[in-house]
Amino acid sequence: MMKICLLLLFSFLYPSDEALLTIEKRSYSIHDFFSRYPKKQWERADSLQKERLFDDFINRELCVLEARRLGFQNHPEISVKIYNRSLQILVNESYEHFVAMPLVPTEDIVLARNNAKREVFVSHILIGYFESRLGQPPQRTLDDALVLSLQIKNDFNGGTDFAVLAEKHSDDPGVKRNFGEIGWIGWGSTVPAFQSSAFSLGLGDLSSPVLSAFGYHLILVSDERASAFQDMDGAAYENLIINIAKNSIRDQLRPAAIEYDQRMIEEHGLVFNMEAVNAISKSYVRYQKEEGAVSEGGSSSFLETIGSPMLVCVYNKRGFGPKWFARRLDRTPSSRQPVLETEEAIITTFKTLVLQDIAVKKGFLSGVDSSFSCLRKVEEMVSGLLYDAYLKHLVDLVSKPDSSLVKDYYMVNKNEKYLEEEKIAIREIRVSSRSLGDSLLLLIGSGQNFSSLVQQYSSVGIDGGDIEGPFTRSQKTKSFDAAALLKEGG
Repeated sequence: MMKICLLLLFSFLYPSDEALLTIEKRSYSIHDFFSRYPKKQWERADSLQKERLFDDFINRELCVLEARRLGFQNHPEISVKIYNRSLQILVNESYEHFVAMPLVPTEDIVLARNNAKREVFVSHILIGYFESRLGQPPQRTLDDALVLSLQIKNDFNGGTDFAVLAEKHSDDPGVKRNFGEIGWIGWGSTVPAFQSSAFSLGLGDLSSPVLSAFGYHLILVSDERASAFQDMDGAAYENLIINIAKNSIRDQLRPAAIEYDQRMIEEHGLVFNMEAVNAISKSYVRYQKEEGAVSEGGSSSFLETIGSPMLVCVYNKRGFGPKWFARRLDRTPSSRQPVLETEEAIITTFKTLVLQDIAVKKGFLSGVDSSFSCLRKVEEMVSGLLYDAYLKHLVDLVSKPDSSLVKDYYMVNKNEKYLEEEKIAIREIRVSSRSLGDSLLLLIGSGQNFSSLVQQYSSVGIDGGDIEGPFTRSQKTKSFDAAALLKEGG
């Protein structure tokens, strides 16, 4: 309980960027804590759950620090994972920097910076129309929806209670339950038009009609409070602002990335040798048949087997062969490596590897690798690897228990932990009369095949599903009791 009080005390008395706690001269802020346990999860937790969350945070960090002290990050297997995953993070961050960022309007960044430190409590009245994205849109035109919205706004300004107007007019499916209340929203959590209106309103003011894909919204802001980012400053806050601002352009990213990739291919002069690509395709099919090893070692292992010199492609005026692609594919687990049976699959795979190589080089040259976002993601990735490695280290330290100890533990705990209710499985022929059932019993006793009788006479199980169970006595009492009197196969 003392730890809970300590956390709450710090979160109220100290700015969020300052230390929440310090372990071996390493400081952790409230935002470090909330990056692992979302603030909403913390707010919903009771006192015991909060204590467990805080203890888990501390214990995890202690494990990571101990793993670093023991030099786990230098272990060859872990070091290779860190290197490969760091490059993948850099690829992703490069695309964020070179593709996403140019799409974000400067005014969106300014608005996010000015509004991200507060939240507003919002209610709305939704007036739909027949083409809106509601499950059951009303039969009114867009113009009619606007006229009704303006009328409702006039009624509100004339003194009519908002909840009354919402219950009477709103097409929001949840209005009967919440009377129009949406709750607390932060900047970036709703569509741009809605949030721009909501964050510009004074308390108690009703907005003019705001159009979205669902219809016209009349927005009421009834309260305001500081957000979780109130005391965040510096690089961490700017990184947050950029991520919030990007939300408005997410639907533009895929076409922009495709265009960017094509431009990179042209700028770097990527050309494939189709004779080599065709030879790789044929070799891959033969390799699968003869070796059966692709599923174990992946496509990278196959490419390593190509002994004869082969120019696969040229880019940046340099030639590259199968082993260059093998080394880059090897950064991906073999189970996730693509098959290389067709020329199209080979071109797609190799083109992706070249584009990733370009992204890594541009990332280093432009300093993306040292940006706050990239460094933070690499740190989180390394922390996760070291934590998992340290837990495995602890398990390996435990001596293997003697078989007699395992048996004794089972005997002591079997009734509480390991035993379930007795279960029975049966095969059934279900018929409509007792006389037919008696006749079938005689046929089975004389050696007739059970399954063939199911097909001919049973009203259930005729598709081969005549086996029922296993089930307990509490689930099917009569069937269980009857079957319990029989021996297996009886």
